[in-house]
Amino acid sequence: MRSRSAAFAALVCLSACSHRQVRGYEPLAAAGTTSDVEALVRAALTLDAAQDRQADTLYPPDAVVFSNARQRFAAPRFAGVSYGGRITIAASAVNLMGSWAWAMVDYRWIRPTKNAEVGRATFIIAKRANGWRIIHAHSSQLLPWDR
Repeated sequence: MRSRSAAFAALVCLSACSHRQVRGYEPLAAAGTTSDVEALVRAALTLDAAQDRQADTLYPPDAVVFSNARQRFAAPRFAGVSYGGRITIAASAVNLMGSWAWAMVDYRWIRPTKNAEVGRATFIIAKRANGWRIIHAHSSQLLPWDR
């Protein structure tokens, strides 16, 4: 009886020390391209400015989005963007490391009746089993002297 309990204790100890595999992310060797990430960022801004519900598919349920220091849960997600205009991207930079990417984008939201609003957004993007998804985005309007 004593040998069974010792064997059981050893089994419990070994199972507690086993490696846990995290699912949902690609291994670091599975790299994408910066053009894939740029396309995702462009789609996020464009669909959001058009109030297209397809923008919701670019984010996992646990994504966090901030605009001018306030958390956003639906469109418009980005600083300076509201209804009735279009968005253009002035500049972008993408860094890629395995299954992670981060991007910084300067954009302009153009309204038909008023001046354009200028904003900057930073994205953190992860490659998951169903493709690249935005897991964090933060945007702010530029200060007048930075325009």
